[in-house]
Amino acid sequence: MTPKHPAPQPTISKILFAVDFSSCSRHAAWFVRRFTQRYGARLWIVHAVIPGAFVHTDAAVRRADRRMAQFLESELLRDLSYEVVIRAGELWAVLSEIIMEHGVDLIIAGTRGRSWWLGKIILGSAAELIVRNASCPVLTVGPHVDHHEDGYAIPRIVFPTDLVCASDRALCRAIAVANEQNAQLIFLHVLHRRGLPVDYPDEEDIDDERYTDAMTRMKLFIPSPADFPRDPIVLIESGVPADCIVQVARDRGVDLIAMSVRRVATATRSHIPWSTAYRVIASATCPVLTMGT
Repeated sequence: MTPKHPAPQPTISKILFAVDFSSCSRHAAWFVRRFTQRYGARLWIVHAVIPGAFVHTDAAVRRADRRMAQFLESELLRDLSYEVVIRAGELWAVLSEIIMEHGVDLIIAGTRGRSWWLGKIILGSAAELIVRNASCPVLTVGPHVDHHEDGYAIPRIVFPTDLVCASDRALCRAIAVANEQNAQLIFLHVLHRRGLPVDYPDEEDIDDERYTDAMTRMKLFIPSPADFPRDPIVLIESGVPADCIVQVARDRGVDLIAMSVRRVATATRSHIPWSTAYRVIASATCPVLTMGT
């Protein structure tokens, strides 16, 4: 593994806010406001009217128009400049059209991540569809995310990596955000026994050899200190990857988790497995910025 040298990344200029008019979308609106103002970005607020067998499309669009008008009455959106788009069609077909038409470089969405049977965690199907298909970064605001009324700064970012074949693009984006926010990056690698499912409890202690090997690989993975606004932190943990990521973020008062995810068309395990990603999104107490590869 050779050291990475991230290329400069453009700031965010075009944001798509995907809404379904739920409380999750209203919660995410707080972050939409902060990011739009912080970057001076153009904003599209988008709702897809998904065709149904028992509802006429024209009637469904009219109903969506009314609900959108009510949604836009929120004080969080009232003085922002934005364009509203309501289109009939399958969710990702609608969103991908708008992304291509306008060159969107960030999607923001809320999700109602919830527990399922046998302790499994699932996301709302809309958020999962967006995260797994998007080629641009997606900021997902889960149900446990809190915000501060006095603003949203990002002084600490966690970047988890499995060190298998980490995404250069995700790393570049994380460093770009850190530079823009003068934030400290916390690089995290979680040791988990090979062959076990990523959500299987692993109580194995970290021995000196495994720890030293992981730390050596992490130091090769992390770029030169000159690329960072503040000295990065390197952590090696052991256990269920998703649980460790969420716990580290909570314990360290992290404001953003940035991680790569496997897109639908990609079958190789080149980065954080999807089962880990959705557990993090559904459980994190801060927003999660995902970047598909």
